[in-house]
Amino acid sequence: MQIQSLLAVMLGGSLGALTRYLLGWGVAHWFKASHLPLATFSVNMIGCFLIGLLAAFFESKQWGYEHLRLFLMVGFLGSFTTFSTYIWESTMLFRTEHLLAGIINLGAQVFLGLLLAAAGWLFYWSVKPVV
Repeated sequence: MQIQSLLAVMLGGSLGALTRYLLGWGVAHWFKASHLPLATFSVNMIGCFLIGLLAAFFESKQWGYEHLRLFLMVGFLGSFTTFSTYIWESTMLFRTEHLLAGIINLGAQVFLGLLLAAAGWLFYWSVKPVV
């Protein structure tokens, strides 16, 4: 394991966590009245699209992007998306008898997450970037 790899993950993780916090705060600020945890939903859906997009990008390259891949996919998106928060918020919806909101939250994030990851993948291949 190289120190550059560790630094790439660490820096990406720090920026991903900060971005997640700021975006989550912004979404929660704009949608205060909802029982659905829209902040977590938003970052998870954005993360799903980006992981698909980046997976296609890195798969298309045959040369040394390993530190960038670690920075973006492992570090940034690993801390930006929030599976544990998603599960906790869903659990709290069930515990507070918001059953329909809990079911919608669980189902929508899984279903839309899969669709957005595929959309990111397809988007990359449809625009055929020069990079």
